[in-house]
Amino acid sequence: MKQKLVFLGNAVLMSVFLFVLSTTEIQAQKNASRKTEKELFGKTGKSKPIDDKVRARGAAAKAMKEQEKKEARRDREDEKNIEKLRKRHIEIQNTATQERMANNGKKTKADYKAKKQKQRKEQVKPALKQPKQPKPPDDQAKPKLKKPEQLKQPKNQKKTKQVDPKKQPKLKQHKIKKYRK
Repeated sequence: MKQKLVFLGNAVLMSVFLFVLSTTEIQAQKNASRKTEKELFGKTGKSKPIDDKVRARGAAAKAMKEQEKKEARRDREDEKNIEKLRKRHIEIQNTATQERMANNGKKTKADYKAKKQKQRKEQVKPALKQPKQPKPPDDQAKPKLKKPEQLKQPKNQKKTKQVDPKKQPKLKQHKIKKYRK
């Protein structure tokens, strides 16, 4: 009788160990496979790919939309206020100053346009591989010829340098500062 009870107890323990250990091993295998998946591909089979855009839900989403609308409205109002200030600044000047300001604006636009056109002309395309021309032997006298570009230019004019387009400085664009109250 005692042997039956010991045998029965051992059988129960063995079955419990089999079921418990087998399920824990299965879980461990699942976790291990998920870890390797995540390391290799950056995501697991169950997870969804990460969106670049974070979308809030419910009240938070509503609040965010309202905030974006308010910011857009403020930006539009700022633009209008800046335009009004510019117009008012011109209006409070006397007529001679207004004319001078208008002419200065036109002159600045024309100068800027001419400068950009000049820069476009000065930009040189990269020299393609040109075939090498045979060189005369050193013992022959080299004829002294001037380039046609040098013949055309009078001596009092300065030479314009050709600038590599990659080395040209970029034009600076200044941002208008917005002042908020």
